[in-house]
Amino acid sequence: MYGLGVLKGFGITIKNMFRPAITVQYPEQRLVIPKRARWAVRQKMDEDGVPKCTACLICVKECPDNVLRVFTSAKDGGGKRIDAYVYEVGACMMCGLCVAACPYDAIEMSHEYELATRDHDNLVRVLLRDVDAAPIPRKPREDAPAPTGGTEATDA
Repeated sequence: MYGLGVLKGFGITIKNMFRPAITVQYPEQRLVIPKRARWAVRQKMDEDGVPKCTACLICVKECPDNVLRVFTSAKDGGGKRIDAYVYEVGACMMCGLCVAACPYDAIEMSHEYELATRDHDNLVRVLLRDVDAAPIPRKPREDAPAPTGGTEATDA
C-alpha cells in the first residue's frame, strides 16, 4: 500500500530531473514583463517634457485605496498649480482604476516592478511638485468618462 505511493513519488522525481530548469536566476536574469502588466503609477509628459496632468482630481476620486493625493493652488491670471502629486506605492493595489478614469491620459501604469525597500520613506513618492497644471484640452480622450463639474478638493 505505502510502497505504491513511494514508487509514484520517485517516478515524478525522476521525470522532473530531466526537464529543463524554469527558474530565473534573478537579478542576473529578468523576466519579460507583458505590456499589459500593471505596476506603479507614473506621470506622462507631453512632447515638450511638460506634465499632462490638469489637476482635475478624477484619479484621486476613483482610487479605491486612497493612495493618490493632489495638492493644488490657484495661479495668478487663472489656472491651477500642482503643489504636490503624492502617490503611496506601499498601499497601492495596482488596480489601474486611476489610469482608466483619467480623461486626459496624464498617468499610466509603469513596468517598474522592483518596489521592495527597507526604508518606509521610499513607499511614498511625490510624482509632481511645483508645476503648472496643463490647461484642460477641449477634447479629452475618446474612451474616458467626461470630467465632472463642481468644486475641486484642495488639501492643505
